[in-house]
Parts: sequence; C-alpha cells; structure tokens
Amino acid sequence: MRYYVLETSQDPKVKMFIVAEVVHEIDESSDDRGTGIAGQIAGERALILSNAEILVMGEGARILREWEAGDDESYDEQNERIRSSPDSEEVKVLRHLQLVKSRRDASRAKNRDAK
Repeated sequence: MRYYVLETSQDPKVKMFIVAEVVHEIDESSDDRGTGIAGQIAGERALILSNAEILVMGEGARILREWEAGDDESYDEQNERIRSSPDSEEVKVLRHLQLVKSRRDASRAKNRDAK
C-alpha cells in the first residue's frame, strides 16, 4: 500500500501539501501507520493517508495533482518561513548542517590540492 505524508497547519491560509510518498513497509494488517518510515517523517502536524483518503478531502485532487506535478511552491514557502524565524530549532539545525558541509568541502579541497 502506498501512503502520502501530508503537512498540515493550524492556520487556515496555509495549504496542505505532501512531503513524502512511502510504501507501507510493516504488516498490512496493522492500523498503526505511525510505526514505520511514514511515521518517522510525519511528525506531529502531518497526516499519513492513502490516495483514496486524500481524494475524499476537499482539496485532495489539488494536493495529489501538485505532488505528481512536482509543484514545490508550498515546500518553498514553508522553508522561507523557517528561515525567517532565526531562533527556531530548524534554523539552528540548518546552520549546523551548512557548517558541517562547508568544513567537509574545505577538507576535500585541501586533500585534492595536496595530491
């Protein structure tokens, strides 16, 4: 069974969008979708739904169409919101990852130059 992880918001102006598509990797007879990879991706504001469950939602067709089309507008807007909150945990993690990447790249360049 294929499931989609939908990001939700308390703000009615924020559109729901899919952040991941996963294949249900645990016992299909289990009703707990949160125990697998989808649950690890989902977090507290996300829903794990099948294609049919999304389609019965008011904006289900739009949500699936945007996912299939690769429309990342909502994803980009969410990332911009994260960046605009300089003290958020997400920004701290992103800064740390950027620092790690720059150090790794510098180390690779130094090793390449040494050869």
